[in-house]
Amino acid sequence: MGYKNLPKDVTRVIAPPMWDSYHYVSVLTRKAYEATIPALLKGGENYRILDYGCGAKPYEYLFEGHIAEYIGVDVGSNPKADFSIVPGERLKFEDNSFDFVLSSQVLEHVQDVDQYMGECLRVLKPGGILLLSTHGTWQFHASPYDYNRWTCMGLQYLIERTGFEVLEYKPILGQLAVTSQLRLSFFDSFANMIGAAGRILLAPFALMYQFKMMIEDAVTPARVKKRDSAIFLFIARKK
Repeated sequence: MGYKNLPKDVTRVIAPPMWDSYHYVSVLTRKAYEATIPALLKGGENYRILDYGCGAKPYEYLFEGHIAEYIGVDVGSNPKADFSIVPGERLKFEDNSFDFVLSSQVLEHVQDVDQYMGECLRVLKPGGILLLSTHGTWQFHASPYDYNRWTCMGLQYLIERTGFEVLEYKPILGQLAVTSQLRLSFFDSFANMIGAAGRILLAPFALMYQFKMMIEDAVTPARVKKRDSAIFLFIARKK
């Protein structure tokens, strides 16, 4: 799939260059969404979709041809958001009004997780789908806050406790590759402190690490990835 026609702020999320420190994990995450969203869409049907903590709306393109309305909400002054919200506030949408709620790498930044999950449940129609990805093992990254990490069991418990039925979940970047990603993330932070020269010096090192992580992920058994990964993508349905 080509991404040249997508906005640059989207391609930075889903298809960063090979020398980017987060290339491999970003590509894996994109592929997980690409394997998930189209399979949930029925021919000839259009859907009302809420992107809850939308950022650049990186996965909106996967709903193309099936969008009745795509609404992004986010905190702060995100120009891509259709509505700006305050953390912890009730969304200004009616109950049972969306077919999909998309939450991609948001939950780790949410202080009141129960309130956020409750809003996901409230605005979804009965039978509506929650697509939620968040971190298992990952470095601290405040933007501006970073509160949470989950085990696969802990995240499933949270989603089911809220009132959803978990249909499946997909692990992204297994345990062995995560150790490399954490080291690379440390070097990336240091390079950014130096500035442009640091990022130039880091690029060949980061490129080498992408291939290293590919190999490590390839030899990690699926059962291990299901248990320990950098990211978990959960697909759940409102009962």
